[in-house]
This record gives sequence, structure tokens and C-alpha cells, in this order.
Amino acid sequence: MVRRRRAQIVMAVDLSKPMSLHQQGHLAEAIALYETALKQEPKNPDVLYLTGLCRLQMGDMARGAQHMRALIKHQPRNAAAQHALGKALLELGKAKLGRQHLEQALTINPASHDSRIELAELALAASDAQHAEKLYQDGLKLDPTQAELWNNYGTVSRILGRLEEAEQAWVKTISLAPNLTEAYCNIATLKVRVGRFSEGISYLQTGLDRMPEDPDLNFYHGELLFFAGKYADSTEALEKATSLRKDFRNAEMRLAQARQYLCDWDGLEVLMPAIRSEINKAVAGKPCLISPFFALTLPTTGAEQKAVASAEYKKRDAIIDAQRAGRSFSYAETDNERLHIGYLSSDWRDHPMAHQTCGLFRHHDRSRFEVTVLSYGPDDGSAYLQRIRDGAENFVDLQALDDRSAARKINELGIEILLDGQGFMGNSRPGIVLMRPAPIQISFLNYLGSMATPALDYMLVDDVMVPPEYRDDYTEALIYAPHCYHVNDDEAPRREPQTRADEGLPEDAVVYCALHGGQKITRDIFTAWLRVLDKVPNSVLWLAGGAPLQTRFHAAAKDAGVDETRLVFARRVPDKEDHVARLALADLYLDTPLYGACSSAVDCLWVGLPILTNPGKVFSSRGSATLLSTMGVTDLIVDSDDAYEQTAIALGRDPAKLQKLRDKVINARGELFDTARWVREMERAYEEIWARYRNGQPPADISA
Repeated sequence: MVRRRRAQIVMAVDLSKPMSLHQQGHLAEAIALYETALKQEPKNPDVLYLTGLCRLQMGDMARGAQHMRALIKHQPRNAAAQHALGKALLELGKAKLGRQHLEQALTINPASHDSRIELAELALAASDAQHAEKLYQDGLKLDPTQAELWNNYGTVSRILGRLEEAEQAWVKTISLAPNLTEAYCNIATLKVRVGRFSEGISYLQTGLDRMPEDPDLNFYHGELLFFAGKYADSTEALEKATSLRKDFRNAEMRLAQARQYLCDWDGLEVLMPAIRSEINKAVAGKPCLISPFFALTLPTTGAEQKAVASAEYKKRDAIIDAQRAGRSFSYAETDNERLHIGYLSSDWRDHPMAHQTCGLFRHHDRSRFEVTVLSYGPDDGSAYLQRIRDGAENFVDLQALDDRSAARKINELGIEILLDGQGFMGNSRPGIVLMRPAPIQISFLNYLGSMATPALDYMLVDDVMVPPEYRDDYTEALIYAPHCYHVNDDEAPRREPQTRADEGLPEDAVVYCALHGGQKITRDIFTAWLRVLDKVPNSVLWLAGGAPLQTRFHAAAKDAGVDETRLVFARRVPDKEDHVARLALADLYLDTPLYGACSSAVDCLWVGLPILTNPGKVFSSRGSATLLSTMGVTDLIVDSDDAYEQTAIALGRDPAKLQKLRDKVINARGELFDTARWVREMERAYEEIWARYRNGQPPADISA
């Protein structure tokens, strides 16, 4: 839509009627009258401008541009006409010429904020954020009261990695235009990026105090509450957003995910038609609004998960494609004696990603490999981050850089093989990898599915995670680890646990452990657990969860005729090592079916707790199975829902067999927890795929 410009109209013909129709949006009727007037006075600048403007607003760019050219011929310093012609030429694909006319408009009238904004957007599309910044700075010097310029200046500052300046600009925007929803949402998005959710929530609450019925503010409020782990509050905000805007699909998808975390199975079921609609769009090759990670936690097939990931990749790639200069990386031919490996993530902190990987870096052969850890996450000062810093040869902080600058930095470092440890997980920045800063890129460990993008050449797997019959669910070439794809830390501390009494567990009962996040627990699996309790009288179910989950679980137990006191809820333990130690107090860990345990399963096996699992067909359901297979404890891998339930019952009734399984797990831990062996196997894989690349061969499945 070309904006209407104010112009000095001195009419020799009566344009009152067509202008009235024009202002009311009756463009077809207005244009007929304008054309009649134009025949009467073909050189009248007022008639030319209004006729051209109407044509442009009707989408007739070619004829609208023709009228603006005719006007400029008579009035070359008509800034409004220069701006309108520049916009039309952009729409017609004539970017260079369009930019020239916009520049002319701004030269004639430096106070033309519309022209300034258009030129800044063109600069950003050409990856020239510095020029966009100067345009906004110049505009704000001329008129510092323009809220739109401040808002856009904040966006440019964020792109340039100047996050404090961005926040200040948006705060200024709000002071000038306190009802500008976009500014509040921009600050909220910034706070998500730096992990300061409470600050973002505070800004949004300020906006909601002014505009409580704004659907976007309620949506973003729900988003940040979700990321902060406040799922009940998130649900309330998102329900309000969906009530304020019909078919607010983004809000519906996040609401469904919040309900999933709360085990609000009835509420989730209400939204399943909308969820299924989005998945079907992805399968049909269309854009969809369900996130790839959410799709992994739902009853979806591998093909559906791949389709959702592909839709996400296409959406993000289209944004990058508009900034082509940001992805034009070349890879220098080097004769380095050492292969340069880069590990990229936002989770080199007190997080499961770091818990499992912090010991691997020191094991790399430094005579053959240079190892660089690349972080765009916070420095939490944890021992895990310190071990990673100590183990890596180089540690590079990318947090303050935008995606293009981060990708450029990776390329300048000469990273030859880049492992992406984030995928489409929370706090991810896949735009970095999509720009292809390294010649070989690998999906690594954290995201449990195909990224479905040509930017990822390989994915690290093993033959339990991806059996031959499921190979087509992955677009990447696959690196098959000979033992287990999952790296595990064999130097993790192993403390003695407290007593069962300390955890509120009965000393003489069979303790079934199901310390899972609510998003993993389906109605069907919880009902199965209750049936197990019913068949094993002297047993309890050890669960995680706050008040909302406890209320729902107690209600489900009551409906099943199970005494709610047999559900024991774990206390919050801030120290990771204390949490892992207490897992040894349980007798059997019960895995979940759709999105199963992986890092949690590693913790259980580290302290000798047996795991019962029923792996499905998708990657996210098979983590426990590959860990147990590596250890040779295949007795605990079953192949049906009924076998899972019956095995849990049988083991609960046979303490001696449970003890034998515990002993077997303890004795086999060395097979799973051998970090140096895992690194040696990966080093062979890195050298093989690098040789293929240097020989001009495309990526292909290999066995490490």
C-alpha cells in the first residue's frame, strides 16, 4: 500500500467528488472520475498525483508509476511524487531505480520519514545495517519526537548487537507512543534472547495496564510466561489472547503447548484439530504455525516431524534470502595440519546439553584437531561452563552478535566442521547455521529430529535411533556412531544419596520413578502407570510437578481408584548432583512413549537405576533404548504398550529380579560412559567426511 502524501492542491478542475470517493476507499469509482479530469487537464500536477496515487493503491504499479513520472517531469522537486514513484518501482522489481527516487525524495524533504524508513529497510535487506542506523540517527537529530523512528532504530541496534541501545530506543518509543504495541513486543523478544524473562514480563505488564484488551500484548505476555516456566499464568494470558482475536493460530499453538506442560489433557484435546490442521499444512508443503519442537512431543510420524521442520526452515530461509549479502560465505582452501571443529550452542551452562558434553572437549587429539566452542547463551558461572572453557582450545562468545555477524565470525575463524547443538530447541538461533558459515555442518545431540534443511549436511545418530526402516525420515546424511550417538560424561560426580525418608518415599515400597516434565506425560501413559500401581499394592509413583500438576494427577488417581497418597511428588533440588544422587533411591524408572528420556535416562543409568522403555518409531522416543542397548541391558526394552505395562508389574512384584537388573546396569556403565572412546570415534568420522568434501564428494551416510 502506497501511503497517501499531503500535497498542496490548487484545483482548476473540481476534484471534490473523486477525492471523497478516494478517501472512502471506493477506488474504482474514484479512478474513473480522475481519468476524466486528467483528459481535461493532462498536465495538472494535482490530477496527475491523485490519479497516480489511486492507481498505485489499486495495485496497478505500472500505470501509477507512469503518472508519477509525468508529474515529476513538470515538478522534479515534488517529494511526494518521488517517494510514490520509488515505492512503485520497488514493487515492479526495479530496486536500484526505486532507491534513487526515494533518495531524491529524502534530499528534497529530509523530514520525509516515510522515505527514510523505506531506505533504511532497503539497507537492511542489503545487509547494511550501519547505513540504516545512520539514516535513523539523522532522522532523529531532525526530529527526536518521532516514535516510529525510535522504534525502528531499536530494531537496527538489536541487529548490530547493541542490545542495551535497542532497549533504550524502545523505552523512548514507549514514552512517545505509549500505545504502540510493537515496542512492548520488541522489548519482550529482546528479553527472551538474553534469558531475562521477568524483565520482559514487566514491560508487557506495563503495556497491558494501558491496553488490557490488546491481543498481541496478551499473546507475548503468554509467550514470556511460557518461556519462564510459568505455564498456568501463560495459559491464562494465551486464553485471553485467543478470546480477543478469532483464529489467532499462533496463540492457539502456544496455548496447546502450555496445556501440554500442565497435563491439561482435556484442554489439549480441544486444540488438537487446530494442531492437526497445521501439521497437515506442513505435510502439503505449505507454511504452518506449529513449532518443530512441539511437533516432536505430539503423536506425529517421522515424516510429519520432517515436514514441520521443513516448513520452519523455509520460513527462516526466506528471511535470510532477503539479505543475500549475509550468506555469501566462501571457504578458504587451507593446508592446515589440524582440522578445525566448532561446537555451537546456547546451552553451555547448567543445562542437560552441558551436563553431557562438558567432558568431551579435553579428549580431542590436539595434534589433529583444533577445537572451538561457540556460545550464544548466557555465562551462568557454573562449573559445567568452566569445564567446557578449560577443555576447549578456544571459547568464543557470540551472544551480542546478530545472526549474520555471528555466522561471519564463525567463517572468519576458519571453522571447517560446525556442529549445531541447538536445532529448533528453545533459545535456538538456526539463522546462524542456515547462512552456512562452515563448509560442513552437522546436527548434533540436542534436537531430536531431522532439521530438514540443506544447510545441515549430516546428523549424528546410531543404528538404534535410526533403524533402516526409518531412514527416509531424515534429509541429512547420517553419521552412525558405532556404540551410542549420545556423548556421556564419565567424570560426572557420583554422590551418595540421602535416605528415602528425606525424599518423602516409603522405605519398604517399590518406588516407580517418573520424574518427567509434564509435556512428556500423556493421558494414556499416566493411566497405564496407575494400572501398574493397582496391580502392585506395595508401590508408589514418584513424580515431578507443582500444584497444577499435582491437582490433575490426584484427580486422575481418584478416578482410577488409586489412593492419591501413593503419588509422591519430588521436592525441588537446585543442585544437579544432589538430584542425580537421589535417583538411586528408586527401584525402576518408567520412560515415556512419545518424547522419551535421554539426558534424564543418562542420569538414572549413571547411578544404577534401571529404565523400562517402549521405543516408538521416531527419534525422540528411542533415547533410552539406545542407552540400554549400548550397555547390553536389552531386557528392559519392550515392543508394545501391553508388554511395557506387564513388565513394570512383574518387576514390581520381583524385588530380586529388580536387584539383578540394577547390578547389571552398574556393571555395564563403562560401556556407556566412555567419553574418550566416543571422541575417538567422532574424530574418525570428522576426518572421513572432511576427506569426502575435499575430494568433491557429496555428503553420504557413513559409519564412524
